[in-house]
Amino acid sequence: MGQATSFRKDPSPRDWREMYQLSRQQALVGVLNDTVHRLHADQTPPEALLREWDENTAKIGRIYHQHEEHAKELEALLTRLGLHGCILKGTGLARLYPNPERRMCGDIDLWIKGKRDDIIEAFEDADIPIYDIIYQECKAGVFLDTEVEIHFHPSKMYNPFSNARLQRFFEENSPIRDDVPITYPSARFNAVFCMAHMFRHYLEGGIGMRQMWDYYYILQDLPRTFKKPVMKTLKRLGMGKFTAAVMYLMKTCFGLDKHSLLCPPDEKRGKRLVKDVLVMGNFGVMDERNYEREGEGKWARFMRKNRRVFSNLRFYPREVIWSPFARVSQYIWRWFKGYL
Repeated sequence: MGQATSFRKDPSPRDWREMYQLSRQQALVGVLNDTVHRLHADQTPPEALLREWDENTAKIGRIYHQHEEHAKELEALLTRLGLHGCILKGTGLARLYPNPERRMCGDIDLWIKGKRDDIIEAFEDADIPIYDIIYQECKAGVFLDTEVEIHFHPSKMYNPFSNARLQRFFEENSPIRDDVPITYPSARFNAVFCMAHMFRHYLEGGIGMRQMWDYYYILQDLPRTFKKPVMKTLKRLGMGKFTAAVMYLMKTCFGLDKHSLLCPPDEKRGKRLVKDVLVMGNFGVMDERNYEREGEGKWARFMRKNRRVFSNLRFYPREVIWSPFARVSQYIWRWFKGYL
């Protein structure tokens, strides 16, 4: 974060290899490259490793610019289709970073205003394939080299009452405008949406340090006058305890002072979150609980995913207890709609 310019102890070549591997697992190769180049000359990585690090950072920069170009193409596409939307996460959050080119981008998430069936029909009429349709999103074959997720809802929650409140928040605070095809969310919107996004992924698959790094910059972008209203909203959505755990990580890992936090940190849940984030990796890529077993059937997969979510029952019961019901209802809905 730029708060220090050197290590207390000189890293060995093995230390550097492990740190680089960890940066890849956490999708932080680019942002940590800036840190590496701020170090004293006697503490920098071995030359071969630094060269590899620089090459992969350059690739991240090229992908970022590619996404920027794709955003312009999506803007033209929505204009042609008569639709309006906003870009979630990705390049929108990258703009909060001191060097946007360093943030690793994945797919492009586009929230479009309108009814699900109308949106799907508009894309299919334009000969753009739509697949993997679920409650809140689907995939669209717009580009050959970049995956695009079309969101009907920015995010969701298992608890139906919390989910109804969340969808109401999205509707009342929507950044989508009728006079322009594509916009980017406000800081207040991101503070709620990204917390909900992290919470869901933490329960069902895992999150890494990149998502936390994003939230650090969201907090930096959020005016202090909005912190109390945002926290009030998060509590109403049943995310107060998870937010307090995230604030512990923000304080201990990112050095944020109490005035920059949304609420007092929860040390117990926070320590568990820090441990999980380091073990899980980016979106749970290192979490063995997410690995599909050989010959695993639908029932076994359903039970494995439920065990994964229910490991957090003691910490977040209000959300976890609804998980199996949400999964079953999602399956029935997809079957009824012919989306399976």
